[in-house]
Amino acid sequence: MRPLLAIAAFEFRTRVKRISTWVYFLVFFSLAMLWTAAAGGAVPNAIVAFGSGKVWVNSPYAIAQTVAFLGMAALTIVAAVMGRAIQQDFEHRVEPFFFTAPIERSDYLGGRFLGAVAVLVVILSSIPLGGIAGLLVPGIDTDRVGPMRLAAYITPYATMLVPNVVVLGGLFFCIAAMTRRMLPVYIASVVLLIGYLAARGLLRDLDNKTLAAMLDPFGVTANSNLTEYWSISERNTRLVPLAGVLLWNRLLWMTIAGVALAICSYRFTFTQPVARRRTAPQADGVALDP
Repeated sequence: MRPLLAIAAFEFRTRVKRISTWVYFLVFFSLAMLWTAAAGGAVPNAIVAFGSGKVWVNSPYAIAQTVAFLGMAALTIVAAVMGRAIQQDFEHRVEPFFFTAPIERSDYLGGRFLGAVAVLVVILSSIPLGGIAGLLVPGIDTDRVGPMRLAAYITPYATMLVPNVVVLGGLFFCIAAMTRRMLPVYIASVVLLIGYLAARGLLRDLDNKTLAAMLDPFGVTANSNLTEYWSISERNTRLVPLAGVLLWNRLLWMTIAGVALAICSYRFTFTQPVARRRTAPQADGVALDP
């Protein structure tokens, strides 16, 4: 097995054995389940709508909106998993083991990155699974539930969540690798989320809606623009395709993430700093006669 795959498998096995991984999974499973149940009227006084009460809560359009919103809420989880994938080696002081082993820098970084991506793919699968479970909550209005289609859950997961893990996770991974600390990663995640929320009004006010959609790293604006003029019938039955502005948005940010990872790999110092040794007289605090 190549060192890259061996490191990725080790990272994946280590993470899936941790309680925190499954806590993250259960949190977002519960959120998606409650979100769907609330949209279906099972939660009193809760208001969750998808533009019209005639749009089914399990329609492709509603599922895409749910996945996009909860995917943004998972930003700090993405930062935690991706940042820790590389920073933990420096925190536990085990980086000399990798730096002195007969492996390439690309294998080390690539293995840690791919392993963390695989873990997040598992964690975020809780969102579509929770959405399906929400349809089984007692009290949901059956008139607001349409036919069950697995493709309606798989499509936004593959076009929204997985690319966001690679794009945003790649940026967080690079920050952690270059600074070897988690604080800058958490700060970047908070700034990114707050900055996006603050800029939503600006993006909506832009005359060029295509430009506004392209500037959104989450793909939420692109998804909304793509389905903006769909009829209720289309929103209930038509899968949100990876096409048009959504496709170009995904390609743009995947390219940006690829460039960032390439720069990170080039700039990352795959060596252990050597501590500057003091001379014997300085160490002992004794001045020797010539």
